[in-house]
Amino acid sequence: MGRNRTDIRDERSGDDDASLLRHAYEIGWQPGDVLHVARRGLAAVELASIALLIQREAHRSGAWARAPLHWVDQLKAIADAYPRRHDEPHLAPTAARLLGQLTPLRRLCPPPSQWPDMRSDDAVAGTDAKVLGRIRGLLAKAESTEFTEEAETLTAKAQELMTRHSVTTALLDASAPEHTVPVHARRIHLDRPYSKQKGLLLTTVGDANHVRTLFNPVDAIATVVGTPADLEQVDLLFTSLLVQATRAMHTAGSNGASSAAFRRAFLYGFAVRIGQRLTEAEKSATAEAVIEAGVTFGDLLPLLARRSDAVQTEVDRLFGPALRSWGFTVSDRAGIAAGRSAADAAHLAPDRRAVTG
Repeated sequence: MGRNRTDIRDERSGDDDASLLRHAYEIGWQPGDVLHVARRGLAAVELASIALLIQREAHRSGAWARAPLHWVDQLKAIADAYPRRHDEPHLAPTAARLLGQLTPLRRLCPPPSQWPDMRSDDAVAGTDAKVLGRIRGLLAKAESTEFTEEAETLTAKAQELMTRHSVTTALLDASAPEHTVPVHARRIHLDRPYSKQKGLLLTTVGDANHVRTLFNPVDAIATVVGTPADLEQVDLLFTSLLVQATRAMHTAGSNGASSAAFRRAFLYGFAVRIGQRLTEAEKSATAEAVIEAGVTFGDLLPLLARRSDAVQTEVDRLFGPALRSWGFTVSDRAGIAAGRSAADAAHLAPDRRAVTG
């Protein structure tokens, strides 16, 4: 008598499931990457089984005390979204198949087999928790307020803090003997729909803040490369602007323009215009930071070039020559115009003063 699929599945052990996940980690995947891809292809129950497997493996490997902090942040987000249960089942066949078919990703941090027995305190260096806390608070208020002018002021202040912190960090680092620019990479996952347009928004935010963005449209995963402080700030600003853009897009759609073509064009127009405005705001805040620091822009230029070179070196190391540009075909002109108008409403730049050499 033949056996049904349930009988076969019951014979699979939890160790088999865990070995699939451990292999994924060794070939470059991180917990958030696995869950993101699973979310795109699995049903809710199957997705939950992968989330619970990730948590079991984190406990087994001692990840909470050994893993890089960004890895731990991913585990926290997964634990919050998928609380553990006592009767945790094995993976569904489709979930196991997905894990088994994962192909290698660029390794952005050491895999579990290379973690130390205890995470070093050095792992937390490179960011200012107080500054990031202030930026996070400003952006949270900008997202929640219903008053456009208040959101404008809060977002502009957040961008100003980001730029000042970046400039101050560059000047302080330059004073350290034989200082090397720390450059890291992390992945940001872009949800459906319109993931490509969201990738463009992330790219424009990164370009204005000294961060390179490499986008994988197949899995809707972006890799951002920059200094630790710049990466944290770009992640925060992108998340906030995406919330604001989505809200503005739905408001525009309530007036009768709600087609997919309109929304793609809206997000495209928003991303292009917001990138222009962020660059203007960055220049203005840089000028103010330079004046306050008592240096000239000519003094700062070599430091910025050094940081840019370090970022490019890391991009080359991770991706080599296997990079190509990607473009857009946008057909809805009304959507582009509406998106640009929404970006203008954000009024990110406190003023329009140009930076002179």
